[in-house]
Amino acid sequence: MTLINGVTEKFLVIAAILVFAAFGCVLGFSRQTTSNQVQSPVRLKDDSDWWSLTKGYDVGRVVKVQQRELPPGSFQILGVQLEDELLATAIGKLGPATNIERGEAGEWRSQLCYSLAGESQHAYLIFETGEIDRAFYLFKGPAWNGNDKCAATNLAAGKLATGSGLHLGQSRAEVIAILGKPSGEREGEMVYSVESRKKNSPAELKKLRKRSSQMSDQDFDKFFAVADLSAIVVLKFAESRLNYIAVSKSETY
Repeated sequence: MTLINGVTEKFLVIAAILVFAAFGCVLGFSRQTTSNQVQSPVRLKDDSDWWSLTKGYDVGRVVKVQQRELPPGSFQILGVQLEDELLATAIGKLGPATNIERGEAGEWRSQLCYSLAGESQHAYLIFETGEIDRAFYLFKGPAWNGNDKCAATNLAAGKLATGSGLHLGQSRAEVIAILGKPSGEREGEMVYSVESRKKNSPAELKKLRKRSSQMSDQDFDKFFAVADLSAIVVLKFAESRLNYIAVSKSETY
């Protein structure tokens, strides 16, 4: 009887420890999985976001679409890729920020803004999703309605660059050395408009398969083997130095 009671007491102690540990893990897991969630949006009914391409950017007649790909890393900044889960990924990397929504239909857009430290001018890093496009912006510029909701970070604009090497402060020649000849130019502005067809990587296909679990393998291979990619990069200069970078892309299947 003593042996049985001893075993029982030890078992209860161990069980209590395991339950407490499991509860702690659940809490930790819950905090981790919810920290990257995009908050309920704040709706603003205006077009004061002058920097947005999604609200309708006129490339102009001087721009001719190029049939080519941009250098690797062109659609990435701080390791954040322009992909479907863009806003959640940005939050996971930079922390919570207010989700701002604007526009309707094809010009609907959802935005996360981060204000950058260590600058005499206001500098911002913004991530944006539209109906089919994804974009990021890195710039110094004037205020707009809603910029007071930008989340402050300790990141400095001078230390941020796209995966291909674009950063604020570069000259026109330095930009061309990275991206090649532009599709068109206007005063103080360079535009790259490119289209290409790419084969989806195994990692991309795996993500797509999760979202298309009801499709047969035959239909999935037929529709998602390749993607048609369209991209626009707009670069603006002040005193011959880059002070606005906008990169937007969309993929259709």
